[in-house]
Amino acid sequence: MESVFAFLPDIYDELIFDTDVEFNNASVYIPGIENNSVIVAYQILKQHFRGKIPHLRIKKKLPIGGGIGGGSSDAACFVNTAFDLWKMPQSEKMLYLDIFRELGADARVFLFKYFTDSQFVYLNGTGIQGEIFDISLNAHEKFVLLVNNGSRLSTTQVFRKYDENFEKGGKFEETVDRDRIDFKYLCNFQNSLEKPAIALEPSLAGVIQNIKSTKPIFCGVSGSGSTCFGVYENHDAVTSASQALARKYAFVNISRIAEVQ
Repeated sequence: MESVFAFLPDIYDELIFDTDVEFNNASVYIPGIENNSVIVAYQILKQHFRGKIPHLRIKKKLPIGGGIGGGSSDAACFVNTAFDLWKMPQSEKMLYLDIFRELGADARVFLFKYFTDSQFVYLNGTGIQGEIFDISLNAHEKFVLLVNNGSRLSTTQVFRKYDENFEKGGKFEETVDRDRIDFKYLCNFQNSLEKPAIALEPSLAGVIQNIKSTKPIFCGVSGSGSTCFGVYENHDAVTSASQALARKYAFVNISRIAEVQ
């Protein structure tokens, strides 16, 4: 696969750390989640390091099973915070990236983001094995609207549903300068997992149609679903879209695509 990740600065779960208390599993239990990524990250930290692992409480704001990396980003933030408390240099963190393979491809991307302060990341291969590196994308003035209709999708099931009968989303050209990718170039791509996600959860087609009615630059399913998104030229356009869609869906959130540096 080939993916581009944008790390949205305005939409996130809230993680509250207590450095005076040792971590315990009960504090990060999330109803409906069997394999909590934070607990898996804790087990890996405990196995490989001797530093004190801080207590953590999670205020969940992102939709569960929403295809926007909520659990993976929580686990990556947890690991990075532990490293920071141990005063581990940024350059040393990258040496440990591969010991967290058990967390999956998305967590690897989020760990890379925290370890390098990246805003956009390119990933290929299986995610666990393949290239991963920082890219530059001219999207600082753009806004994104995330919309979730309350449905959940399993990433594993969506990948199983995908086969050659579904269209691929395109492939990066060898001539493209991945260090400076034009935003319009990405608009030509399509998420290859969108049709399998809709096949499993047909209601997503209606969500996408409603987003299209608000005139985004482009829109679709995020990752393996079930969250859908629209990208807009400016704040006025995304605010207008948000007001229209908030009448239909409980989770409708605006974010800048990137922080201005």
